[in-house]
Amino acid sequence: MIRIEWRIADAAKLFAEFASFVVSYSQPRMIQMVANVKRRIIAWFLLNRVWQSAMNVDGLKNLCWSVVLFIVVCPTSSYADDGVTVLTELPAVITASGTYRLDADLSFPRKSGAAVTIEADDVTLDLGGNSLLGSAATDTTAIGVRTNDRKRISISNGTIRGFYFGIDINSPDRVDSRSTGHVIDGVALDANTYFGIRLVGSASTIEACHVNSTGGSTLERHTIPHGVRLIGEGSVLRNCCINDLHLKRFDDGRGEIVGVHFDAARGSHMEGNTIIERTTDADDLFPVDEQRERTFAVWVNGGPNKDTHLTVRNNRISGFTVPLAFTPGTDGEVTDNMFAGADVVPIRGKPASRLDQNVVHDDATIHECLTRSPE
Repeated sequence: MIRIEWRIADAAKLFAEFASFVVSYSQPRMIQMVANVKRRIIAWFLLNRVWQSAMNVDGLKNLCWSVVLFIVVCPTSSYADDGVTVLTELPAVITASGTYRLDADLSFPRKSGAAVTIEADDVTLDLGGNSLLGSAATDTTAIGVRTNDRKRISISNGTIRGFYFGIDINSPDRVDSRSTGHVIDGVALDANTYFGIRLVGSASTIEACHVNSTGGSTLERHTIPHGVRLIGEGSVLRNCCINDLHLKRFDDGRGEIVGVHFDAARGSHMEGNTIIERTTDADDLFPVDEQRERTFAVWVNGGPNKDTHLTVRNNRISGFTVPLAFTPGTDGEVTDNMFAGADVVPIRGKPASRLDQNVVHDDATIHECLTRSPE
């Protein structure tokens, strides 16, 4: 065996090299590596024993080697050459600003908690064309991507399937929230049991998303399926498709669903969307006046400020009992839309202040879930 001599100068040099090594790794990498401490401790212990046996060293040099092993062995994420942190294991907790990506489908079989939790502002999550896969259990409360009271969260380019909430961007204060500037773009939300997307935050955009087959929760609580819920001023829902929600049945046999729900959404607008309802879940078991009575394509609620004004333009809506519902204190402009399966522009509640150039087909059905660009 080779006996390695040890000097103070050697220790200082090694420590400097180690410090440089640590600094070269970004904070997001460090945060993600900590997420799997148990596995890294085991790997560190085994490799450290191998080092001691092979080199027959101890003392300060062995301690430094052990620390290096502890940091680099078995991370739960990798740091790509382009500065993007790749998430490789769930659950993942993001606590630093930056860009994160999936390079493969990831599964989250638990029925509670969240697959990805974002605890920082200015985070971009690129699903990379891959999927976050939940348990798809009807009693799940698990969330695909969750964040609370954050700014400028971006989620794009992939599928989130089989959760209670697909995406939940929330905030404790729905009027004066610090939550703002979020973007959800090009995400498919499929077979989530309560909400496809809930987004609380001003000046946010949901674009080119497909929210399909939402509903089916068997939990004993208020779980009326929502494709999308937007809460906050100046938000946009554009070029999305919401289709095939599953009716939530109540004891009296009535069913209820909401395609899109705007709340406290002064200055918001929706354009170029397709919203289709084809659900017929056991409707023939109930009297005609109880069939599909509470199915809303777009529900507009005033919220605490009671002055939501929504622009509804260039959308296609089909198959709902109430395509548009404006609650007291709300208003809107409804123009250039197509309503299938109706003989008048079907608005419940206070009429919109501007209502023109809409196309109504009482005998038409929209079968294809296609979006179109605003004219």
